[in-house]
Amino acid sequence: MTNKQRIAGKLSRIVRLPKSAGLPKMKAMQLYRAQLKKHNKLGAGRLFPSQRIISIGTDNSWFNAQEIPRDPAWIPVSNANYVWFSGNLSSENVVISERFSLSQRRSILSASLFLSVDNYAVVIINGVPLVYDAPQNTPSFYNTGRSFNIRRFLRRGRNDIVIIAFNFGGPRSVSNPAGVAARLDIRLSSLL
Repeated sequence: MTNKQRIAGKLSRIVRLPKSAGLPKMKAMQLYRAQLKKHNKLGAGRLFPSQRIISIGTDNSWFNAQEIPRDPAWIPVSNANYVWFSGNLSSENVVISERFSLSQRRSILSASLFLSVDNYAVVIINGVPLVYDAPQNTPSFYNTGRSFNIRRFLRRGRNDIVIIAFNFGGPRSVSNPAGVAARLDIRLSSLL
């Protein structure tokens, strides 16, 4: 963090987000846009026209995702499975995504994202970075789970979430496990 002089004479702090795995924000956003192009070819995604309580967890239905066995060190995540890149389960990273549509006739009352990742990740929702983890210097590190308030990131209608996860120290293997589990919990109002 650095200090910057304000016009009023008060100091304010500027927070600089770290690069994730040497991945600049511009590259993360390019990956996000490329993933959306792939989604556009597939169609609309999941629709939730009449539900008030919605839970969307990682599983085989997420784009590029394949369920993997949960490592004994990882916490169980309710209504979600650990996943990795369906094209190559041994890859060093994965870009998975989900597209879903919320009712145009309901307000978003609350929304949260629970994320557990071995080792670290970038999460982008509707084009806005939510999580931008820095690489960890130990292969045994994994984030046991964090919750984020994502209400302001969501909108009525179509929404997209892209998770770019990284495995520290090389390809995913038995001796160097990697996985990501995420769950979105959304509560909507009655019909407007």
